[in-house]
Amino acid sequence: MDVLYILNILKKYSDEDHIISSHKIEELINEEYKEKVSYKTIQRYIDNLINKFNYDITKTPRGYYITKDPSVEFEDGELSAIINTFAYSNFIPDKMSNEIINKCLNMMSIYEQDKYKNYKAIMKNTKTDNLEIIKNIEDINEAIYKQRKIKFDYSKYILIEKRLDKSTRVCVVSPYKLIYALQKFYLICMDEKTKKLCQFRLDKMNDIEISKYKINNKFSEGDIEFYIKSNVNMISGDLEKVEIECDNSILDMVVETYGKDIQLQELPNNKFYAKFYTTLKGFKYWCLRNYDTVKVVSPKKLLDDMKEMIKESE
Repeated sequence: MDVLYILNILKKYSDEDHIISSHKIEELINEEYKEKVSYKTIQRYIDNLINKFNYDITKTPRGYYITKDPSVEFEDGELSAIINTFAYSNFIPDKMSNEIINKCLNMMSIYEQDKYKNYKAIMKNTKTDNLEIIKNIEDINEAIYKQRKIKFDYSKYILIEKRLDKSTRVCVVSPYKLIYALQKFYLICMDEKTKKLCQFRLDKMNDIEISKYKINNKFSEGDIEFYIKSNVNMISGDLEKVEIECDNSILDMVVETYGKDIQLQELPNNKFYAKFYTTLKGFKYWCLRNYDTVKVVSPKKLLDDMKEMIKESE
């Protein structure tokens, strides 16, 4: 146990700017673990950590400090990125988010932890309240690995007069892939009723059961990849070819939303043409949000539908 006490003290209290002596390590072990470790024992175990376990511990005339191993340990910048990701992610409840953040903080030195003493994420009340989200990820990964169908309850909000409520339906699917998009986790799968590719949000799934039945391998890896790349906003529907003309000012947005492998062509007057496959429902809402910089060339039914929606909103 002594060697673990020493290692934990080095990780928590030392870095290149904070070198600690053997006597200080001895004091901290006594304070934190109520154990006594001799000066010579500390020196011997530090030599073992360096020579037998390859820890990057530097000896100086003033004492020791440890450097993180980037191959197995998170750098402080990486931990900071994880903290901010989970703090602002909608897909995970506050309670779980705080637990993960605390785990990240415990992996930092006290000097890095100090930077987060007043940390607070400021965001709207949009986080899920589904406490099964992490278990859902584990169960779905297991089902995909075992090539088994799954059954689950899927919920959505409904409005009953002025009261917000939820309705639930039972789904059976062949799970293919988990993806993260638009701050949510989605399961890409085949619905056993429709026999079509679709997606479900993990934060709306509950009571997942892994079936004894093998998944339906109707769709290839290429089919699934094409579906994922073509589905804007993760709204289900049949894929159709669309053509648009846009201002150059939103070229970045188009490429970042629909990918680098779509067909693009430069046009006069600071415009460009784009052609790709996507679901019309999700694409329609994207176009309406960017109506001042996007012109729909085809399909005509999409253009007519958008005109009707704009007319009804006037």
